[in-house]
Amino acid sequence: MDALIAENTAAHEGLLMRGWLESVEPASGGETIIRVRSDNTIHTAVLGDDLAAIGDTPLQSVIEVYGYMDERSDIGVVTSVEMVNRAEPLPIDLGCPDLSNDRYRHLHLRTPALRAAVMFRHYVQKHARAFLENRGYFHVHTPIMTEASCVCSGDVFTFPYYDKKIATLIQSPWMYADSLVGSVEKVYALNPSFRREKTATTTHLVEIWQLQVDSAWETNDSVMGLEETFVRTLAREFRARHGDLYALAGLSMDHMADFERPYSRIRYRDAVERIRALGFAMEYGDDFDDKALYALGQEFGAPFFVTHYPKRLKNFWFPSLQDDPELTPSNDLFAHTGHGEIIGGGERVSSAQELASNLEYYGHDLEEFDWFLETRKFGCVPHAGFSIGFDRLTAMLMGTDHITKATVYPRLPHGGLRP
Repeated sequence: MDALIAENTAAHEGLLMRGWLESVEPASGGETIIRVRSDNTIHTAVLGDDLAAIGDTPLQSVIEVYGYMDERSDIGVVTSVEMVNRAEPLPIDLGCPDLSNDRYRHLHLRTPALRAAVMFRHYVQKHARAFLENRGYFHVHTPIMTEASCVCSGDVFTFPYYDKKIATLIQSPWMYADSLVGSVEKVYALNPSFRREKTATTTHLVEIWQLQVDSAWETNDSVMGLEETFVRTLAREFRARHGDLYALAGLSMDHMADFERPYSRIRYRDAVERIRALGFAMEYGDDFDDKALYALGQEFGAPFFVTHYPKRLKNFWFPSLQDDPELTPSNDLFAHTGHGEIIGGGERVSSAQELASNLEYYGHDLEEFDWFLETRKFGCVPHAGFSIGFDRLTAMLMGTDHITKATVYPRLPHGGLRP
């Protein structure tokens, strides 16, 4: 092969392509086809007769290919190849990858499925930002280290901080985004969050990304309308613009039509009865089982809201309903595709007295939250918001069967940190 690798001199007719060698295959006409990946595209050319030995080059070697365009077939003909970086033999089969093997995740990212996932995440973020900024929301940056974590689900990760203090990796950017409503009124944050989940499932990660949205003067009903419009808008963008990503990932787009249907709204109490009627064991006050949620979603055939949760199932930032203090003006938007809760939202408590009462109700130390109580004491506007599980949202739009297939470097419960 070394004799066939020419130096880049004036003898080269022109650069055809450069990038990673994906395959060298015989064609039906007796020719040899070379495929090179660059610019997120697979480029194809025909090898000249004296270059047949390029098949000895390990796949994923980085090469520059020179030649000319055949005017009759409009395909490149290779006359010489220059080696940029010769790869060692791959320890995995990129054509049939085991995506559950985290040891080689950094190499699996070269497979079409995970390359597509990287691009899906890029475009989900791009369209989400456009949706919110077109409606006057400001992108804000919030901390990921905190003293007082708003415990949402799972346990927290703690670590030593200065002066023998203990800091916590944040579970949600909510409190900090919420406090900024008193500054610029309409905000969103896209942050990593950390939750010490106990069980590995198809929808849970230890390190997640959350898109937090909060704004003044909203109500539970109005933010549900915003959530529905948000999801429907992103689905339309992907249907119209990104069919090539579904093809690259080998995924169907059939589920995308479901997002045009109405998103049903059902109260928690009624959802419990519907689930029991479907044959699942559930009592009022229980959390939802994933299988039961999937069965309920199949009845609706589209994402659906569960609203007005009991106070004991929610967190300290939800107020109580005036006509029923045991219920909250809250909502969760669930995927009908088995991807779990995609969005959780509702109204935020604006009274300092009610916030203090809620913190005590849920067993929190008021001293840790003194700064947050002050956001209520010194003029708090009525407001509402919602938190989007970015990884689950991406998985739902993609139509994957596991959240790790919509994640670049997944961190799983009880899993390792490699890579």
